[in-house]
Amino acid sequence: MSYRAALIGCGLIGSEFSDTATLPGVWSHAAAYAACPDTELVAICDPDDARLDRCGERWNVAARYSDFAQMLDAQRPEIVSICTPDHTHYALIRTALEHPAVRAVLAEKPLALNLEQADELVKIAAARRVILAVNYSRRYAPGFVRLREMIAAGALGAIQAVSGFYTKGTLHNGSHWFDLANFLIGPTSQVIGINRRGETGEDPTLDVMLEFECGAAGYLHGCDAAAYALFEMDIVGSRGRARIVDSGFVIEIYGVEASPFGAGYRKLVLQENIDGGLPQAMLRAVEDTARCISDGGIPKCAGADALQALKIGLAAHRSAQTGQTEWIRGS
Repeated sequence: MSYRAALIGCGLIGSEFSDTATLPGVWSHAAAYAACPDTELVAICDPDDARLDRCGERWNVAARYSDFAQMLDAQRPEIVSICTPDHTHYALIRTALEHPAVRAVLAEKPLALNLEQADELVKIAAARRVILAVNYSRRYAPGFVRLREMIAAGALGAIQAVSGFYTKGTLHNGSHWFDLANFLIGPTSQVIGINRRGETGEDPTLDVMLEFECGAAGYLHGCDAAAYALFEMDIVGSRGRARIVDSGFVIEIYGVEASPFGAGYRKLVLQENIDGGLPQAMLRAVEDTARCISDGGIPKCAGADALQALKIGLAAHRSAQTGQTEWIRGS
């Protein structure tokens, strides 16, 4: 069965990454709907007429709208992607969840910019039995699924420390890191946010100290997005190490061997490079959303998962303002 899909937001993640990316793969929501045999992109929406027309011509979609509610009423899509700026997410996701034709929403992160609104969206989805999936893309990438299985099986031993780097906002991109840490290592118990860069605005790029429920310590370094994009994670265990580099295109796996220095010393040795699988992630997200409609399953990244990442980011914001440690509840 093919599900009718629509999207709002015809910018980079909605459509235009597919025109700018030089690597093979599926890099936008529109491309994923076109590539997935279980979906058909039937309508698009954007207030920018030029962008709307570029997307419509690119993906051969005739139904083009500037008004989201009008699109939902006229086209009655079963799946809706929300690909708009962060501050618009709450209102648009809620509108989609409450429409009688919509059976699934695939949203970009974050769900909302405050916990009350994000929690409300999760509750509306549950009450109306509408699937709410969020594109924390690495959850859908095969290499990261394999890494999670390796960590759960004890391949790295007990996790001791986690560190990383990111750019462009604690909620906007930092929440990707928080979600990935939750996915791979387990829940976060407390955080301390530090505005080392002195950024202002609603979403400064903070440094964040974390403690995980498993006992591991974490530190996330915020960096200057104007210099270049950066996303890395380094997981150090008692029996090995995993380094997520090149934004997640590569996962380096290290094991422990005897050191040539002798005297009982041991060292970490690179044993394997795993392809992160990012070029497949967007398509997998759409496939997974369609699967959930078919079998009633839970998305690989559900609204509840995104809510936890938002809790960590907002706790870091509060901590940076007050100088106090923030505990993460309901992890």
